[in-house]
Amino acid sequence: MRPLADPARAAGMSAYQRGRFPFLGVPAPARRAAVKEVLRGRRKAVDRELVEACWAAAEREFQYVACDHLRDAPLREGDVPWLRSLVVRKSWWDTVDALAKPVGRAATAAQMRAWADDGDMWVRRAAILHQLGRREATDTGLLAGIILVNLGSGDFFIDKAIGWALREYSKTDPGWVRGFLTEHEVSALTRREGSKYL
Repeated sequence: MRPLADPARAAGMSAYQRGRFPFLGVPAPARRAAVKEVLRGRRKAVDRELVEACWAAAEREFQYVACDHLRDAPLREGDVPWLRSLVVRKSWWDTVDALAKPVGRAATAAQMRAWADDGDMWVRRAAILHQLGRREATDTGLLAGIILVNLGSGDFFIDKAIGWALREYSKTDPGWVRGFLTEHEVSALTRREGSKYL
């Protein structure tokens, strides 16, 4: 990807992430096209060596490549501790959110309950978001349990994630989300996000 680097774009991308990471300046479509063949040959197994090399690279786009691979990789329950190690390294909302669904595919409910009460805020955020997009397959008992453990945290990224999870599920079962928001005291941010489609 380095030949595709665009310093002007990189500056803007880094600023969007509050200057936390350097970027090459490669937009997502160009990044995906550049690594398409590399990732296509790795769909049948998790390539931890590739993921770790991408995580060790300075520029943020490499972590995005790792997340792209994990999105399609056949992850298992035994991969969950390793996935947690990725969540807590170079943590920010972009990679944590990208890892949430792969984590959700691999993890058991018990693992996600443990993550919900983890000492690391980013691990908790991944637990909150791990069922995004499951629609009717959402385990509402698990969703509610994870959210309840995190209510009152006062953390922007947690409150925003709770709202996002509720908003997404409201597309499937608005009554359940309405009831949850009625029964529980949530932050203004969570309520605003969660009730957007109600």
